[in-house]
Amino acid sequence: MFGRDTSRTFAYPSSCETALAPDTAGRLRQKWFRKTSDVVTASPAVADDTAFVGDWSGKFYAISLADGSIRWTYTAPPQKNVYSGQIVASAAVADVGGDRIVFFASGKTVYAADASDGALRWQHELNPAGGADDLTEIQSSPLVTSGMVIVGYDGHDTPGTRAGLVALDAATGKPRWNFDSDRGGPATGCGGVWSSPSVDTDLGLVFAGSANCPSSPAGWNTYSEAIFAVDLQTGAPKWSFQPRGPSNNDFDFAGAPNLFESNGKPVVGLGGKDGVYYALDRATGTLVWKRTAAASRVQSKNYSTGGFIGATAVDDHVIVGGTAIGGPCPCLHGIDRDTGAAAWQQGDAAPTYASSAIVNGVAFAGSTTDFTLRAVDARTGAVLWSQQLAGGVAGGVAITGDTVVAVAGIREPGVKAAGTDAGVYGFELGPPGATTTTQASAGTLPPTTVAPPPTAPDPNAPPGPDCIGQPCALDFTLKAPPAGTQPAMTVHLRPSPFRIEVRADDLGPPGAWIRKGSSTAAKGAVAYGVFVSDDSLKGSLLCVLDGSYDCVNDVVPDNPDRKYNRISILSIENTPALPSASEGFDRLVTTKSLDQPVSFK
Repeated sequence: MFGRDTSRTFAYPSSCETALAPDTAGRLRQKWFRKTSDVVTASPAVADDTAFVGDWSGKFYAISLADGSIRWTYTAPPQKNVYSGQIVASAAVADVGGDRIVFFASGKTVYAADASDGALRWQHELNPAGGADDLTEIQSSPLVTSGMVIVGYDGHDTPGTRAGLVALDAATGKPRWNFDSDRGGPATGCGGVWSSPSVDTDLGLVFAGSANCPSSPAGWNTYSEAIFAVDLQTGAPKWSFQPRGPSNNDFDFAGAPNLFESNGKPVVGLGGKDGVYYALDRATGTLVWKRTAAASRVQSKNYSTGGFIGATAVDDHVIVGGTAIGGPCPCLHGIDRDTGAAAWQQGDAAPTYASSAIVNGVAFAGSTTDFTLRAVDARTGAVLWSQQLAGGVAGGVAITGDTVVAVAGIREPGVKAAGTDAGVYGFELGPPGATTTTQASAGTLPPTTVAPPPTAPDPNAPPGPDCIGQPCALDFTLKAPPAGTQPAMTVHLRPSPFRIEVRADDLGPPGAWIRKGSSTAAKGAVAYGVFVSDDSLKGSLLCVLDGSYDCVNDVVPDNPDRKYNRISILSIENTPALPSASEGFDRLVTTKSLDQPVSFK
């Protein structure tokens, strides 16, 4: 189950039989890789030597832990209006009536399938009367408890849509209860639940976090940007904790509430997009302590970046979790579970949407931005092992014995796939001395020339997508610009015949953009390179900005047949090679996803 159990601690108990430890984690090595039909952002669920996980296309997989072979698949019918992918949340495996069942959600439908062969037991669609344009969606991982399957649902924060929690009978899929964040009032679109609920069966309480309220202050209610509890048997509300009053800061609670004891007091803890982790009295919802890990950045009304999105992990000593892109780093944090004090912060790990996990003093955290899965010492944050994967890591790992199952692959919502090598990995402990290495790139930058005047937009270019045939402006929201600069940039790309024009102002020196505290900072930068890449970060240099921060090039780049869906500007060394994903994020200036993949043949 997502989070290991219904307490969502994401930590494996000391009784687990594993040789994984701080002194052995460096021996992890790849055992197998299973390519999927689309990107995978769900954390795998593991049971009976099988990993269960779905991808954005709606295909759900049962994968052998022994060799990565597929045992069975199930393809869910696509829903038109999903925010990103069809299956984005993790599955849960539980015994119901003597049978082992796997529960997962695709679009707005919950599915129950036989874990042994994928035979469908039941399915339940939320809001079936909503029609083809319905925005109802499940981005929450199922909680299986007390004969029920409980999931959160949302409506893309859109006024007129309902959001909340629903409980279904685990054996039949019939509704048991529904908690509506608007409590039966006008549908505000506020209080969506894309967090994954947890449960305290002794108290009879289910805990979840809720999303922002774009229609605030008018639509703001008790369950906007809140951590809340409802009755396990009826769904009746019990308490709600809100750190602030009405706002348009976009400070959702995502992740999954952790249930643990802090100084002997049962608490529920959850980090928010505001970058703060809150520990609350489990019975009453009163604040016990809070810790700011990394401040979020409010980019505009109802849009913020950074903060906690992926779930945190809690063991006997520490809470470990990563914060997201667009906020400041360090981006991986250790918090003392008893006091809320900062235990450590990890400077190598890049921003992430992925959940963390802990086993035997080893914490695992994958990065969405540098494509790297890391194992760190849970007590100190020191990196014990790292491995670059085929795509951004937005899902957590599952651990069984000495095997670690991880996922890779993500792209921006609405962007079509290009060069996807996403999938599921199996790692195992190798013999003493096994290590992971990467190869350094070599080469020399091409000479830069003064860019000619801008080319007029192509009058024959079809409308959209951005940057193709017409200039488009790039923003600088993913990284705070260096102090004293006010950068601006436009990109104009013509695929055939090929031509790239970039016009920028006030970027400042290239080295000022490198992420401070990273290993890349010591290498420095001599120029700005404009690169094109696909989902797997395979790409080519298009041009190098001149002294006026402009560049124009009509020489077809390498690999013209490849399909690309991203343009990025990086501060680079004297090499034309696209940096590795981990170093590329350290060097990132700005990036723009293309709505439609392009090639230059």
